[in-house]
Amino acid sequence: MPDVKKFLCLLILFVIRLSIDGLAQSSHIRGRVLSEQNDEAIPFANVLIKGSSQGASCDSLGKFKLSGTGRPDTILVSAMGYHSLAVPVSPLSDQTLIIRLVPTEYTLSEVTIRPGENPAFEILRKVIANKPQNNPDELQAYEYNAYHKVEFDLNHFTEKIKQNIFLRSFNFIFDNTDTTADGVTYLPILFNESASDIYYRKSPKLKREIVLGRRSVGLKGPKILQFVQDMYLHPNIYDNYVFILDKNFPSPLNDNYKANYKFYLIDSLYLGKDRCYYIQFSPRVKQDIAFSGEMYIEDSTYSVKRIDLQFSIEANVNFVRNYWIRQEYEKVDGIHNMIVKSQVIADFTVAENSKELTGFFGRKTSSFRNYIINQPRDDSFYKGLEIVSFHDSSAIRTDDYWFETRKDSLTRQEQSVFSMIDTLNKNPKFNLLKTSVNTLTTGWLPLYKIGIGNLYTFYSYNNVERSRVKFGFRIGKNSNDRFHLKTYVAYGTYDERFKYFTEASGILSRQGSKKNLIGASVKRDAIQPGRSENMFTLDHIFNSFTSTAATNFRIYSEEQNIYLERQWLTGLSSRLTYFRTKWQPFGAYKYWQINGDGSLNTLAAIKNSGFQLSSRFAYGERNLTAKYGDGLESLYFPKYPVISIDYIKNVKELFNSDYDFQKLRIRIEQKLRLKKAGYSLIRIEAGKIWGEADWPLLETPYANQVIFNDETAFNLMNYMEFVSDQFVRIMIEQHFEGLVFNRIPGINQLKWREFIFAKMYAGSLNPQNLNSSIIKPYGIGALSEPYSELGFGIENIFKISRVDFIWRMNYTEKPGIYYFMVKPSFFFKF
Repeated sequence: MPDVKKFLCLLILFVIRLSIDGLAQSSHIRGRVLSEQNDEAIPFANVLIKGSSQGASCDSLGKFKLSGTGRPDTILVSAMGYHSLAVPVSPLSDQTLIIRLVPTEYTLSEVTIRPGENPAFEILRKVIANKPQNNPDELQAYEYNAYHKVEFDLNHFTEKIKQNIFLRSFNFIFDNTDTTADGVTYLPILFNESASDIYYRKSPKLKREIVLGRRSVGLKGPKILQFVQDMYLHPNIYDNYVFILDKNFPSPLNDNYKANYKFYLIDSLYLGKDRCYYIQFSPRVKQDIAFSGEMYIEDSTYSVKRIDLQFSIEANVNFVRNYWIRQEYEKVDGIHNMIVKSQVIADFTVAENSKELTGFFGRKTSSFRNYIINQPRDDSFYKGLEIVSFHDSSAIRTDDYWFETRKDSLTRQEQSVFSMIDTLNKNPKFNLLKTSVNTLTTGWLPLYKIGIGNLYTFYSYNNVERSRVKFGFRIGKNSNDRFHLKTYVAYGTYDERFKYFTEASGILSRQGSKKNLIGASVKRDAIQPGRSENMFTLDHIFNSFTSTAATNFRIYSEEQNIYLERQWLTGLSSRLTYFRTKWQPFGAYKYWQINGDGSLNTLAAIKNSGFQLSSRFAYGERNLTAKYGDGLESLYFPKYPVISIDYIKNVKELFNSDYDFQKLRIRIEQKLRLKKAGYSLIRIEAGKIWGEADWPLLETPYANQVIFNDETAFNLMNYMEFVSDQFVRIMIEQHFEGLVFNRIPGINQLKWREFIFAKMYAGSLNPQNLNSSIIKPYGIGALSEPYSELGFGIENIFKISRVDFIWRMNYTEKPGIYYFMVKPSFFFKF
């Protein structure tokens, strides 16, 4: 009997032991790491089970999850700028922890490699010295497969938002919500993925991308797509500066690394099989555009094995609560450490200082594999300037293709975007809401496949026509639509004339993103010579009450155009146009002509016919039009200047043309990064007319007579104030991106940014055109010296506006001009 009792006791103990082991094997430790100082999340903190190699890194919200296979009783938590902490845990149960770390400043003066020197500097010197061996762009050639996955999630929405009058009818979308470890609710709204082959050659330098597949589903507002585009940028950490969200960040591996960062050598440890130096860094000035983070430097090659970069609301970057990047490197050929994985996690919102305001998460995961190093292809493969091309099937890839490309399935949240958007698109109330928002923001009312608009031009007022009413519509709004038609009819109550415009264009052929177009247009309407095309259209309702001066002279233009346009490659387009115009005076002025005997008579119209050849080059810019006058297309910094060329040949007696002259114009635009000094925006244009031309056909600088600033025009010049037949126009803006204001206490909290600018126009008239037979109206004349405007400004006011303080430097004695004015403008900018 005692033996039986002993056996039962042993059996019970054995079962209890098995139960404990089972609990330990299945236990999970979750939690969030916060700062003791302000309860802010500490992103990418390191969490390690003591006595093991098991660990994890926190995500951007400071949350982590550990699954132990043993019976851990302690976890070790560390993060840059904080004291490390050993946290006791229970080995017998799942648990959720809130861990707070105490901030600290590392004092390294006691640990010296050179007297008084930070020990991290010796390592960084060797990293800089070994850049030529470790920088991927210093290789003779490489190629790889890239896969990118981007998800955008609406976050921080509350029950109040769910009950909003515009959203309460779509409560079903909130069935797809999820919650982070710290209780932040989010809703996936957009999913993008793409697969490409990348080819690089060092000499001559060229990088090509062949897009093998791409797809996008979700709510695609234009600004959200701008965020998506920026998240696809892939910075090279070995460059002195990396470009993110339209900002120039100094790299921690900048050759002048001491000028931008504080560095802390924390430890030497193993990352996988590689012994690495663990270094943390932070900006020297909190408000500067710079990173905080940490990096692991391999001790044998002094190359990067892993790096975490982050910036938050302290940096002068709009709409960003937090932004994190992680890049991981491996020896892909046994020698070279190349990036194999990249993660980006961003938290965007309108007011970045608010922890609770609704915004959205942006998450990007990228993988890079199948590297081929230093095996350049034949020269024929790299020929041409087509830096981005698309596989014929890139837009129609199957689910099987995407599964094989990404090597795993989509998460539940990612899959939910597809089903949610499908349901929304079938919901009549949602389509009505989408239509209403689109109409308010663009002025176009979609009606089946037709757009009615622009609604903001259906009524306007000016001194020549008085009240003007208009109706128009268009077919095809996207650049990839095969056919486009745009038309309107208008009527002025004072002049009692009907006006109209119609333009039709179609795609003749398409090859990837390149298109060949044909188009034609007819127009009878009033135009304003010398008016910048960068502002509201001439008949926009806003233009009716924002003018700084009454304008009682316009031209009534009758135009016919036929054109062919070809996109030769990504970023190079040309257009050949036949044009025919008839210009009549419209308003107070008339065309007074001096006869041979000195008498005067009026001309009913001047007629002009000929051919125009326009070309534009913007390296890598997709959907580039060849129309002269279009500016820099987007917020990015182009690698090369944007060049526009326009040649016009007027043919006398062609369809009763009155003139036979030639005109050539060349425009160069460039956005230049200037490291910590911000960036410069430079516009240079020059032109010349050969032959005789009357004043309406001469060159005139673009002027701006409305209360809002136009950076492409002369803001204190009147329309048609000057004319010339040869000219040079130079406009320079220097944006310091807060270089001064960031260092002024109190002002730095406003995140204002300062800039200066200068504009100059020089031109002349040859005697033939100076004394042409058609008399120039009062107020229109030649320049005796270059016209100039100077000023300064403040931008990023409330994140969406800027104010220019503008001085007119000469010709100030002329009547009806302003020699100083303050002009606001509005824009979207990070």
